[in-house]
Amino acid sequence: MGRIFFQERGQGRPVILLHGFPMHQEVWNDFAPRLADSCRVITPDLPGFGKTPILPQAFSIADVALEVLNFCAEKEIHNSVVIGHSLGGYVALAMVEKNPVRFAGLGLFHSTAYADSAEKKYSRTKVVEFVDQHGAEPFTSNFIPPLFARPDHPAIPQVRKLSVQATADAVKGYTIAMRDRPEQLKTLKNFKNPTLFIAGEKDGGIPVQTVLEQSKLCQQPENHLLQDVAHMGMFEKPEQTAAIIRDFLGKISHFKD
Repeated sequence: MGRIFFQERGQGRPVILLHGFPMHQEVWNDFAPRLADSCRVITPDLPGFGKTPILPQAFSIADVALEVLNFCAEKEIHNSVVIGHSLGGYVALAMVEKNPVRFAGLGLFHSTAYADSAEKKYSRTKVVEFVDQHGAEPFTSNFIPPLFARPDHPAIPQVRKLSVQATADAVKGYTIAMRDRPEQLKTLKNFKNPTLFIAGEKDGGIPVQTVLEQSKLCQQPENHLLQDVAHMGMFEKPEQTAAIIRDFLGKISHFKD
């Protein structure tokens, strides 16, 4: 324990924001302050990204989740809301699966509880082969623009700059971990506390219909669709996204501050 690098802003209700692939916690730098006036916002670097060391080879999403849970225990982060963007959502689901009573709420932000389709698994395998041959940078530099609805979005260079810092080992390791992750629909069904879904109308990776299907499984679901947004709502519609999260947090009454 103690290996995870993180930033913390604000005071009050603890909210953990987990970044996506292949980024690190600085992706939240412009967004987290929008929540920090009313919450304790914690943004860790997942193992292998940013300033957090990578896990041993052949790690799984569950292994990553355990590291973050250990971090939460060490920092005495209890009764928190964990919100994961994309890959971060996979980690958040695995955290809730392992220790649901630790969390007062769960948020899937451009993420899904479904496992990869056969087509997606094949695509991930090809990514690993490409990075083996060409290194990480040619992949990561081209990965970011399609995540935005607008190919000329002004945040693309900023996010690309974060992403090209990812090492080949991290890119390959997480690609394999995402490919092999299990379905987490049972986790959604069993989680008793509020569950937030934020989807992008133009997200080619997370179809809106699949988000609606998942939300029907939850005991306390809340859905939001961001118009003219693909996969990066914190940049594409930051004010609306922050308002959604603040409102969601305000509805969760059983925090122990």
